[in-house]
Amino acid sequence: MKRLCDFYIRRAGSIGVIYCAAPNLVWFIAALLSVPFREVYLLRLGLSLVVGCAITAYLNRYGVEIWLCKHRSADGPATILDGVLVGAAIGFGSALLPTLPVLISSNHPELAKTVIIVTYLSATFVGAVFGAVLATIARKYVDRIPTGGGEVPRDS
Repeated sequence: MKRLCDFYIRRAGSIGVIYCAAPNLVWFIAALLSVPFREVYLLRLGLSLVVGCAITAYLNRYGVEIWLCKHRSADGPATILDGVLVGAAIGFGSALLPTLPVLISSNHPELAKTVIIVTYLSATFVGAVFGAVLATIARKYVDRIPTGGGEVPRDS
């Protein structure tokens, strides 16, 4: 588990890309199977992947760094609630802009707005759950004192 935690910390940006790309690709495949194809779906997918993956990679890296800063600070260790809050923020932020292309060339703007709101709520909830699980695991396996040349915190 320690190696998995270290891997997640090192690859937080890449994992953030997966957090965004997987739901977008599932949505695209579901749309292809359930409704007639329209070229605008490719535009929506492209915008969602380009914008969403870049934002989610940054947010996931930043969220992991925030949690680690708290975990390794004098006020640490970071709590599971910290993981829930950071995860919820990452989830919401990762859905914020990528879902807006649903409004592009939509025949049903009210339904599109409902989809956006449900997506925001779902992404926030899923992010909070992921954050709680990851914080629970990381509290046990991530060292409070950074290794690899970082400055060691001193007791006052």
